[in-house]
Amino acid sequence: MQSTHMQVQKKVAGIHFPATRTSLIEFAKRNGADAELLQCMRKLPERTYDGPNEVGAAFVDVIGQ
Repeated sequence: MQSTHMQVQKKVAGIHFPATRTSLIEFAKRNGADAELLQCMRKLPERTYDGPNEVGAAFVDVIGQ
């Protein structure tokens, strides 16, 4: 199964923004994200994200879904 921006947004739901890529990955991991999704999230630019829509948009830019 290919990871999508919707999966990312679900796994980071509840995190307090702004959040860095590293904190998003750790939160998603604790929230049950699988290895494939975490690997895709590691491709996100290392920056601070202001909300789930920014995370989803960055994921689409990098991964394409």
